[in-house]
Amino acid sequence: MFSNCKLFLRTITLITFLFISFISYSQNIDSEQQIDSTIVNKPEAIHVINIIQNLESINEEIVHINKKISPQSNILKIDSLYPNQEDLIQKQKLHVENFIKSNPNRQKIDNLIKKWNSHYDYLSDWQSTINQANSRNLILYDEVSFKEKTWELTYQNALEKEIPNDVLHDTKSVWNNLTNVKNTIAKENNDLLLLESKINSQKTIVTEVIDSLIVLKNSKVYNLFYLRHLPIWKSFTKKSNRNPEAEKEEVESINENFYESFQFFKVNQQKIHVYLIIIVIIVLLIRLLRKTFIKHSFNEEDESLQKAKDVILKNYLAVFLFLVLLIAKFFFINAPMLFGNLLIFFILLDSVLLVQPYMFNRFKKVIYFIILFYLMDALKTYIWFSTLQYRIYLLFEAFIVIGSVYYFTHPYLKTKKIKLSKFSLLIIKLTPYIYTLSIISITSNVLGYTNLTDIALKICTQGCVYLIIFYCLLLISNGISTGIIHFHFSSKESYDQQTKLKIERKALVINRVIAFIFWILFFLKMIDLLSPISSYLNDIITEPYQIGSITFNIKVILVFIQILIISYLITHLISTIFDDTHGGGGILKFLNLPKGIPAAISLVLRYFIIGLGFVLAVSSLGIDLSKFNLMAGALGLGIGFGLQTIISNFVSGLILVFERPMLPGDTIEVNNLIGTVSRVGIRSSNISTFDGAEVVVPNNNLISNDLINWTLSDNTKRVEINIGTTYDANPNDVLKILSGAALENNDVLKTPPPIALFNDFGDSSLNYKLLFWVHYSLGLQAKSDVSIIIYNKFKELGIEIPFPQQDIHIKNSSNKTDTNVSTEFMTKLDEDNDRQNKSKE
Repeated sequence: MFSNCKLFLRTITLITFLFISFISYSQNIDSEQQIDSTIVNKPEAIHVINIIQNLESINEEIVHINKKISPQSNILKIDSLYPNQEDLIQKQKLHVENFIKSNPNRQKIDNLIKKWNSHYDYLSDWQSTINQANSRNLILYDEVSFKEKTWELTYQNALEKEIPNDVLHDTKSVWNNLTNVKNTIAKENNDLLLLESKINSQKTIVTEVIDSLIVLKNSKVYNLFYLRHLPIWKSFTKKSNRNPEAEKEEVESINENFYESFQFFKVNQQKIHVYLIIIVIIVLLIRLLRKTFIKHSFNEEDESLQKAKDVILKNYLAVFLFLVLLIAKFFFINAPMLFGNLLIFFILLDSVLLVQPYMFNRFKKVIYFIILFYLMDALKTYIWFSTLQYRIYLLFEAFIVIGSVYYFTHPYLKTKKIKLSKFSLLIIKLTPYIYTLSIISITSNVLGYTNLTDIALKICTQGCVYLIIFYCLLLISNGISTGIIHFHFSSKESYDQQTKLKIERKALVINRVIAFIFWILFFLKMIDLLSPISSYLNDIITEPYQIGSITFNIKVILVFIQILIISYLITHLISTIFDDTHGGGGILKFLNLPKGIPAAISLVLRYFIIGLGFVLAVSSLGIDLSKFNLMAGALGLGIGFGLQTIISNFVSGLILVFERPMLPGDTIEVNNLIGTVSRVGIRSSNISTFDGAEVVVPNNNLISNDLINWTLSDNTKRVEINIGTTYDANPNDVLKILSGAALENNDVLKTPPPIALFNDFGDSSLNYKLLFWVHYSLGLQAKSDVSIIIYNKFKELGIEIPFPQQDIHIKNSSNKTDTNVSTEFMTKLDEDNDRQNKSKE
């Protein structure tokens, strides 16, 4: 995996360098040199012979177009709601003016900015709907104009040809109807443009209000160390100059929030439908994962993995409710504030069921205090306080924070030494920071630095709220990722347990990193640092740089690399979930597709995503793809001369994938090479030999040579055992023994049955042949076991298995020399025999 990532990063670096060079080339090309391939169709008169045939069809088209241009319900709804929205914006604009005069705190400014962002999104949705209707009408207008001109020419041509008056009248009637339809569309477009202009003017007002609030928020009055108020002991004696009526403008009206929530969901019905679809998907996913854990045992010793399993298996209802509420919070991000606060409150209540089972007994009630802190923080939005009352309320809240922390951690040093879970240990580690921030909050409040008071107390309370929510989200994501991995591996006939465990642990690490990153982002947003940091980084990466004739910025390069990395990760994910190795079938198992089809689908999807990612990455660089013509020509020339083998292997790989003569897991034989196919690639395939070697074979070799696939359509194999007996053995008995020996072995298939055959009369034996069928992977072992059974039965029944014998005949010669040689030879032979007998003794 590491080597693959390293190779991929090198590839990205090379591609980035090539495209930066290509930018330099493309910037020197005149952008006006483009090929205009647009063919303008000109209207022509319909021949008089075909007029009657076309009259009926054009009248049907006119009726259909009239239905299309009739006012749509959503446009009529926008038109009817616009006056109310305009009045609401004007009233709330006055509210903002009074709000600014009341010297509010930063939290109330953030709440009001969020409300006005909701207005902006609301108007933007209206504008988008009108733009879609306007675009559709423009297309219809062009079509009707073309048809109108066509029938105008047809009518003029009919006048010249002096056709019957009835036909002429019908032709003119069609022409007039088309003219009326065109005028209707034009009027409809003008009305839509007028409505869009009104909406755009309201968006301008909303933008101005948001900008004024942001300017107020960024003013020096809201610096952390700005003395906004008198010390608290002086506030008791000195009368405030603030206007209570203006201060009441800071408070959110619960009744208005209820009304706005009702209106919000009334208008955003389309979003609600999408949200319901997401809920159905969540239900199906959790149900599938829970069934997987129940059906397939999950006995990992890792405590984190067991916890991930229990979250889905035991707390699936709490998981479902948490995801439904959390998705609603982010899906309806600009909903009225009361709706968002209620969602967070119910999320925290649900988190009690998720978090408490994994917390130390002493800390199980911590979450109830966190819910209390959230309610106290939210109430400041809906209850009016005078300045002194608000500061006393903050003091009260800070003392409750200190008291609750002391209650759960006292004595701190002893509590710290207790063996705790990771989350409980995190609470202990945060204790000194919470004490410090609470003391800072109390001190700054007493002295009048209320900006610092707000931010310090906000970190203590809302920071804990985000901590609980993200911890629950981490538990759920661990459960879902572990369940998906378990489902993927359990769908296979066999798998490596260590590989599965390694992937599961890696998924847990990735989830922790992602959760931590998002918690940091939300924390920075909470303390109003995310926007300044984002603006600072955006200024750096958008700064233009020039090297020679090349002009670029870091953001473009980062987007280019990001798209390539995302494409690679998606293709890797698709390859994993569609994995068909060992007949698993991957995610498509429920479709019962033939073996190899999921792999083909995976290949098509992966290369489609790679191609799409490449196009998007190039487009992100601002390169006109039409300028690749020269490069495409050069590539074609290179293919013709130097890349023939690569292209041949590429095409052969496509043939192997779609024709499927071999699949991963098959045992094949090609060019005296026998082994198991481990991967079918687009250029080459990997074959694992039985000696443990991994052989990379170009696909062209597999296509152009004879390929023997032992397991393509059938995993059975016929085994042959040749054996001989002496001439004294009865062949009928031997055949029965051979058949019985095969049937005694459990690995031998009963259908087709084993066959024992008398083969031939040998020089020193009667030769027999035993044929039987077994599963391919058991062939060698079954042959060995059956051979041993035959040997044991032969030995038991006294049937001998002969071995070749040769008799040496020494010819007697009258030659004395030959006799002497023979005598010497026999003497040496006798001596050797005596020596061997002595060694045995």
